[in-house]
Amino acid sequence: MKKKSFIVAALLGSVLILFLFIWNEQREQSRKPVPVEEQQLTIYGESLPTQPDVMLAIDPSSQTILSHLYEGLYRFGADGSIEPALVEKLERSEDGTVYTFTLKESVTTEGNAIDAQTFVDHFQKLVDVDTNSPFSFLLADVQSAKEIGLGQQEPDTLGVKAIDDRTLELTLVRPMEGFEQILAMPAFLPQPNVEAWEELETNGPFKIKAIGDTTISLHKNETYREAEQVTLETITINSEANLTEATGMQPVPYDFDVSTIDEEILNVQDVPRSGVFYLKPNVKKAPFNDVAFRQAIALTLERSEIEDSLARAEQTTERLLVIDQEDAIAQLEGNADQLFDTVKKRLKKDELEIELLSFVDDEARQISAKLKKNLEQLDGLSVNIIELPLGEKVRKEVSGDYAFSLSGWQPDYPMLSAYLTQFETNDVLNSSRYASESYDQLMDQARSTDRLEERNEIFREAEAQLLEEAVVMPIYQAGRSYVIEKGYDHIGYPVTGPSYVLTFAKKYEN
Repeated sequence: MKKKSFIVAALLGSVLILFLFIWNEQREQSRKPVPVEEQQLTIYGESLPTQPDVMLAIDPSSQTILSHLYEGLYRFGADGSIEPALVEKLERSEDGTVYTFTLKESVTTEGNAIDAQTFVDHFQKLVDVDTNSPFSFLLADVQSAKEIGLGQQEPDTLGVKAIDDRTLELTLVRPMEGFEQILAMPAFLPQPNVEAWEELETNGPFKIKAIGDTTISLHKNETYREAEQVTLETITINSEANLTEATGMQPVPYDFDVSTIDEEILNVQDVPRSGVFYLKPNVKKAPFNDVAFRQAIALTLERSEIEDSLARAEQTTERLLVIDQEDAIAQLEGNADQLFDTVKKRLKKDELEIELLSFVDDEARQISAKLKKNLEQLDGLSVNIIELPLGEKVRKEVSGDYAFSLSGWQPDYPMLSAYLTQFETNDVLNSSRYASESYDQLMDQARSTDRLEERNEIFREAEAQLLEEAVVMPIYQAGRSYVIEKGYDHIGYPVTGPSYVLTFAKKYEN
């Protein structure tokens, strides 16, 4: 009887999926796109790009524009997830260390081919110390990459080669299922030459049309290999906000009341991002060198107290691995007051005073004030907030000249390891000064694990150790909200990488 019920349920589920698929197809066919000349989108209130070099571009605006100008081995699709782009087929060797990519044909706006050798040259340049790319570490698992970075070998010894025009071979130092996911990041876009924005030779869905002091315009690239799949003719980025008019698309400012918009004309889209904000102690500075004190602080945190100070797309979280789809392995447990009392007795003090570094920013100011009030519930603790401009704040953290900081992290690639490497003992970004042999061993174990899910489970163990020792105290996940004129659809919103994907966007009649 149970087996029969299961079969019936499975059949009903299949019928429902088929119905939804047909319904969506019919709905799509019934919608009428506006004429070609009206397939335009203006994005207001967005920062203009500053760096046309894909290997050096670190600001979101530059990375987003570059992701529309070029197409690499992988890309962010219409739903924001990573999918093959110029990769027609991927094969891994039996030992999992050799990746062989069969490539699709692609040409630039000047008619030049993007082939396997293009990617060989690009990868070699990326790891070259003379390039000084902040993204060269993404190739650390490729054969000879570390030695090249240390100046011990030449870039042409990198484990990447062109077998023929359409076959690219990449050799890793160890098997690592899912490695190809990082190849969607903007740093890997095939850029034959770096020029001024308006002179870039590109192979992606769009090309530069014009650039000015407050705007940059992109136009559909007719030489793009899938030009027939691109509907938008023109995209214009305007740095000036335009929330008073119901047109185009624009990010919602932190203090904007979305209840004032006309819901018959505009939609609001909330987009989670990979960034996470947290309290970061310097574990070498007293009293944060005492794990009990850190745990007392972490257990006192009431994240709900700051919810009304967050932007609408931001969400409180107890996770460091905010992009993880699985539950955390463990949570910190204990009594904050009892732990704090043991610390005061050990230090022979009735009162403790700490400094909290914060940003010169309206949102950070509100959050810091509420955190101060929250943490001072510990009897005898006082918190002094120090607001600093971003550059000065970062310099103090990097030098270790701080004890406690409201900090944040935006990963450069879509893997759980992106959140964790900064806490390894010898990592150059380890401003927490955390040093743990067991943690380092977990990270090494994960790196030597081929299967992605097994590797991620080890990363969750590493996260659990950080949370249980209160080395990091997560507060909220980053996010952005956009106001979008009704009629626009198929806009992708990646969690990591470019802010949005407009390759498949269309404008329909309302």
